[in-house]
Amino acid sequence: MRSSLTLAALLVIGCGDPEMGTERRDASAPIDAASVDAGTDVDASVETDGGVPELDGGPVCPRARVMVAAGEYLNIRPDPTTSMDPVGRLFDGTVVEVVGMARGETVSGSDLWYEITAPAGDGFIHSAFAACTEDPIPEDVGYYLPFACGASVRVTQAPGGALSHTGRTMYAYDFGVGLDTPIHAMRAGTVTAIRTTTRPGDDCYDGGGSACGPYANWVILQHADGNTSAYKHLNSATVAVGDSVAQGQVIGRSGSTGYSTGPHLHQELRGNCPTEIYCQTIQLTFADVGRPTAGDTVTSANCP
Repeated sequence: MRSSLTLAALLVIGCGDPEMGTERRDASAPIDAASVDAGTDVDASVETDGGVPELDGGPVCPRARVMVAAGEYLNIRPDPTTSMDPVGRLFDGTVVEVVGMARGETVSGSDLWYEITAPAGDGFIHSAFAACTEDPIPEDVGYYLPFACGASVRVTQAPGGALSHTGRTMYAYDFGVGLDTPIHAMRAGTVTAIRTTTRPGDDCYDGGGSACGPYANWVILQHADGNTSAYKHLNSATVAVGDSVAQGQVIGRSGSTGYSTGPHLHQELRGNCPTEIYCQTIQLTFADVGRPTAGDTVTSANCP
């Protein structure tokens, strides 16, 4: 039987090296199913008069708030054990809907798991790392332009742009901005990875060809809906891994690092990809300007 400390480490995972964005993953050796106090799932169809599922005569809380340290995330498991790979992850303060409870693997002296549904994934989280709450799930405010409130910028390359927005970067946007323009978080989130190792005097600091691709500076944020946003070609970052940032908060300043022909911001929305810069982009509709095309001048309403 593994210690509760080891089991807890499998549930709460850190975000890894702040420069390289390397995720500190779960222990490589999977748990032996015969060595855990697995228990039996509770039938979520058993409800109180108020329509709330019960466990051992006690009602399930309607929602749960994740409680982990800054820079860590809580794994969502497909069943109430740590034996299977996570199906998603949640950051500190995230509020999710609870649909049931289950008895499962014992961690920190408790075998109680919450069955949850969330944009980041449906499954189970352990009760040691979440607290019942009646707080509402925050309204999805969407994604705003990553610039100061009222700032006007030009779209230099839109999704599907032949220059470089194909394949994996199909849905990315490029914005033409001057050097050291403040870059703002598109929505609230947690900083999960940063690269700022390309500096003045380096070969790819002032841009270069495709060989400079790996040497761009960037920041990645994870959001409550399970998606991540990436901000690339930065000159500098003003946040650190593990920081919680508000919508509109400055997270860095624009540059021309990496595969670039001049100062600009390359912006992406991706799925659950918190530590890697090369991920499949997904379609983005800005809450303030919709889906602009190349050549459009757009004005930010990212006004926290």
